[in-house]
Amino acid sequence: NEVLKEFASRELSRRHLLPFIQRCHPGYMAGWVHHELCERLEAFAADVIANKSPRLMVMMPPRLGKSLIASQYFPAWFLGRFPDKEIISCSYALSLQLSFSKKVRSLLSSEAFSAVFPQAQLSEDMQSAEGWRTTANGGFKPAGRGGPINGFGCHILVIDDLIKNATEAYSDSTRSSAWEWYTSTARTRL
Repeated sequence: NEVLKEFASRELSRRHLLPFIQRCHPGYMAGWVHHELCERLEAFAADVIANKSPRLMVMMPPRLGKSLIASQYFPAWFLGRFPDKEIISCSYALSLQLSFSKKVRSLLSSEAFSAVFPQAQLSEDMQSAEGWRTTANGGFKPAGRGGPINGFGCHILVIDDLIKNATEAYSDSTRSSAWEWYTSTARTRL
């Protein structure tokens, strides 16, 4: 029965990240690493909700889908499940995070998302790519390394590519500046 299949698909997508990704991104081909990453992000989300103050570091070679899963689909899925929670997402440049912000916001506006998470809605009065809210007062704030996030708190702090390239990685001043921003500003938002 098609109605039962749809109900099962929605419930599976609510509970698990990978089925949510596959529902929103038809044709998505997941390998073992994507299954593993989704399972670890699900466990991380459960620890956040349990107030365990978890940390998760994901290190993968470029172009394997880390950002697609961890910086785009995971925040949407998490906010679908917990629309009253807040996420700050950071990288080496605000422009990269604005792109992620728009993609996550677009996911929340999609029919595929609404079918799975009908209670999670975007607030009509705050939908800017520079930061947006849900009707449950959760939200998403993008930031670049060193950029301002004072005045914002979060339940999850996503840091995706805080160092841009090898030149920055080998620069003592860039590493020092990134660490100072993380310890004095970013980490204090949690």
